[in-house]
Amino acid sequence: MTEPSISTSSVAAPVSGGSRLLIVLVGAAILAVVFGIVWMQSAQYELLTVGKPAPDFALTDLNDKPQRLSDFRGKVVFLNFWATWCKPCREEMPSMEVLHKNFEKDGLVVLAVSIDRVTTTKDIPPFIKGMNLTFPVLIDSWGKTDKPYKRMGVPETFIIDQQGVIREIVIGPRDWTRLDSLQVLTKLLNVTPKAADVQSLDGGARKG
Repeated sequence: MTEPSISTSSVAAPVSGGSRLLIVLVGAAILAVVFGIVWMQSAQYELLTVGKPAPDFALTDLNDKPQRLSDFRGKVVFLNFWATWCKPCREEMPSMEVLHKNFEKDGLVVLAVSIDRVTTTKDIPPFIKGMNLTFPVLIDSWGKTDKPYKRMGVPETFIIDQQGVIREIVIGPRDWTRLDSLQVLTKLLNVTPKAADVQSLDGGARKG
């Protein structure tokens, strides 16, 4: 009499303690990788804020002379991003020229960075000449400042103190001849502008 055979094809083998540990470790590693990717992505798109150091950069001016932001350490820097095709930028430029003429002697550097790409860089010199602008203009045709400054658009201005720290961020155009627009600048420069002087300079800039 033969004994009945027992099939083991449907019986699952028990998971050993070592296998469980391996599964837990692999799961933890996957979670760590996912968390790291999410964290890096959020850091990449985190906007610059007041109180953070202004990212340094190196660009050339209209004469192909290299300039670094850190070259102006010890001065208050009015860092403006703009483009020739930007109408609000054009409207803002005369008041920036007023700042340059009025406060350069007090330690202010007006630094205008054009984000015009290669196809429109030819428009920069006639733009500057046509508006009689005399402050330094740098060219960022290849978008070197795009990632570190995470701009919302143009124009956008960063007021940077003598130690290279951002003290004010202005998104969009501003009339820099208005006294209420100059509070942070004048405090950093330790000057008290007179309304009559600013208006006089503004009138001269518009006539030019």
